[in-house]
Amino acid sequence: MKPVILLVDDEEDLVSVLTDAIHLSMPGYEAVGSTSVEDAEKALANVSAGQLSLVCVDHRLGGRTGLEFLEEVRRRFPDVPSILFTGQASLSVEERAHQVGARVLWKPIRLSQWIGEVQAMLSSPATAA
Repeated sequence: MKPVILLVDDEEDLVSVLTDAIHLSMPGYEAVGSTSVEDAEKALANVSAGQLSLVCVDHRLGGRTGLEFLEEVRRRFPDVPSILFTGQASLSVEERAHQVGARVLWKPIRLSQWIGEVQAMLSSPATAA
């Protein structure tokens, strides 16, 4: 089975674009897109610890925040890198994201920058284990 990149954002079009970008530029990975935390939790239930390679999540997700979701992911998959998308310029959000080990990317997302970040995170020695 291919390693998995989990993409979570309530904007369905963005999830679709990011999923397509992974499939086209990184065919060795499986992109799993979710538009809600509930769907993302279901997807995580079907992924083994060694299979999950990266989590990308939006900060604003309705009833829960992306940071809350990343805290749960970190407890279950402590070594999996993550990216938090946010359009809200807040130092507290950025500081909290760094506490859970997430890289912060500000919306609107530039696709080429995001792919570069994903590739760099997946090729770093800390994530190659």
